[in-house]
Amino acid sequence: MPKFESGMEGMLDMFVFETGDLLEKLDDILMRTEQEDAIETDDMNEIFRTMHTIKGSAAMMGLSNMSTLAHAVEDLFFIIREDPTVTYDKAALYELLFASSDNLKYELENIQDESIPLTDFSELEAKIHAFAEVMKGGSAPAAPAGGSDKESAGEDFGYEGIFEDGEDENILTYKIVYSQACAMPSMRALVLMRALGKIAKVTKTFPDDLDADSADDDIAKNGLYIKLTTGSAEKVEELFGDALNVESFKKVERPKKEQKAEAAAPAAEQKPQAPKPAPAKKAPKKAPEKHEQAMLSVKLDKLDRLLDLVAEIVITEGSVISSPDIRNAGTNFDRFNKSARELKKLTDELQDVVMSIRMVPVSTAFQKMNRVVRDMNTKLGKNVTLTFVGQETEVDKSIVDLLNDPLMHIVRNAVDHGIEMPEERAAAGKTDPATVTLSAGYDSSEVVISCRDNGAGMDRNKILAKAKKNGLLTKPESEYTDKEVFNFVVAAGFSTNEQITEYSGRGVGMDVVKQNLEKVGGKLIVDSVFGEGSTFTIRIPLSLSIVDVMSVDVGQTNFSIPIASINEAFSCTTDRYIKDSDGNEFIMQRGEAVPLIRLGRHFGIENAVDDITRGIMIECENVNNRAILMADRITLDQQVVVKPFPAVLSDMKLKEAGMSGCSVLGDGSITIILDVQEIMNSN
Repeated sequence: MPKFESGMEGMLDMFVFETGDLLEKLDDILMRTEQEDAIETDDMNEIFRTMHTIKGSAAMMGLSNMSTLAHAVEDLFFIIREDPTVTYDKAALYELLFASSDNLKYELENIQDESIPLTDFSELEAKIHAFAEVMKGGSAPAAPAGGSDKESAGEDFGYEGIFEDGEDENILTYKIVYSQACAMPSMRALVLMRALGKIAKVTKTFPDDLDADSADDDIAKNGLYIKLTTGSAEKVEELFGDALNVESFKKVERPKKEQKAEAAAPAAEQKPQAPKPAPAKKAPKKAPEKHEQAMLSVKLDKLDRLLDLVAEIVITEGSVISSPDIRNAGTNFDRFNKSARELKKLTDELQDVVMSIRMVPVSTAFQKMNRVVRDMNTKLGKNVTLTFVGQETEVDKSIVDLLNDPLMHIVRNAVDHGIEMPEERAAAGKTDPATVTLSAGYDSSEVVISCRDNGAGMDRNKILAKAKKNGLLTKPESEYTDKEVFNFVVAAGFSTNEQITEYSGRGVGMDVVKQNLEKVGGKLIVDSVFGEGSTFTIRIPLSLSIVDVMSVDVGQTNFSIPIASINEAFSCTTDRYIKDSDGNEFIMQRGEAVPLIRLGRHFGIENAVDDITRGIMIECENVNNRAILMADRITLDQQVVVKPFPAVLSDMKLKEAGMSGCSVLGDGSITIILDVQEIMNSN
């Protein structure tokens, strides 16, 4: 049986997006009101409206399980909203609300897979209804807004006024009865009307305004009456039989003449009282529509395709401009060069526009961590405060999506491993509140996300002992630096927890984080001070697609250095060259001795220029590191499209050697894109 109402499949993406957005906002409200220990009227109304919207949208899609769960929560807040003095267990209320939000989120992930059946939320709904009963003092539950009385709905309820004198006797009238489980029969009726309009002409309904607030109660109590003209009653009845939540339907016969006079008076009374919205209520709707036209929701895969096309344009532009066929033609290139410069200007502008469309603040990923910390505080008995710095920092949408899982693992690790229990902090003399800080910012061509806690920090000796026990050591213990020791915590199967808990102990979380980041040219850096806290830093390229680079040759190999990392390039003389007693090389640059890194020696390339006076010096700076890279020559400045290394090369540790990816140049050759920070760290 299909999960959705027939014809609603095309609305699935929009339903998932809008409902997911509503649930995220709901979590924000619940987190804030729980911390403030008070639910203001505006918040209460917002929660009520959110669940009402989800209820209606889910009912329209035919997802009765989500609709009834949202309806149960809506009824709960109806009680609180109608009687603000009602008493209830706040902790239990929030547990039910968060559980409802979580279940609805999980169902959003499952509904797109036809092989996964709809989840039965009856147990959670029963808990919500029981909680509502306690709030009402044990009285009988009020009939839900979308509920129905089966017996009364099964009888004709005096809607004979739907018939009019002199009308065509071929016009058919049907009565539709919806099941008691149908949360919003008016929404189901609207969907049915749309399908019915393809095979029949609907001339009248009772209730006549299916958008009215009272429509749900009217349909649940009296049924839905439809008067229509059709050439095929069989098709109409087949449609009624296949419609979701329709319990029964029947053809209503025209009343006898003697009954018409009796029916006319109530019909005349009912007609003016029909809850049609006044024009004044509909008029304000036009203004929001004009405003919404300024915003357009676009599927991310379309933006991905657009970015791919821009990347291909960049490659093709380089291929055309550097084509030897054009250069060997022997004609005047002034006009061509002018057109080429204009093309590059337009290409750069196109790239900037496409990238700006995809930019979103990291707060969308940060805010989700509030819920993670809240749940861990509840289950672990800790009192950790999560703070944000720089959450307005904008990054590519693909990066934000990539950050969700790594941030969750890192924040869990900080709360579970890093922050001590309250009694342990008190015994250690820590009076400051337990805090985990998420911060975001830019560093040249990278976005830097860090998670810092003021907890216990990492015990270097304990980590080293565990690494030795696991057989991870490849050299004597005394030769390991703090950085190398702390990096063991992201090794596969490594965990300092002796017991497996819900949140840690299996040694898989941080390893997965490291692998996922490396797939997109990112890295994870671990630092810690024992007794003071730990910091996990994520560094990801600001753009995962197109970067400005300076291409250089080293021997027969071409490398590309990101322009954002370069201060300047220059030729060197022997009087600026220094070599210390340990063999370390330096170049004097503005009165400072800057370390020299020969790319030829670093990568073991034969035939690389060894004479510093014949090579080219490129001063680079990242974070707090500064170095001069030596290459044979500069070939050109250009934009390249970053491509990750093939999976077959994953065991060669190319990233550790300082290679972040590769690209195709205009002439079809391959260039290696360097990770300047990694090269500096390894020398």
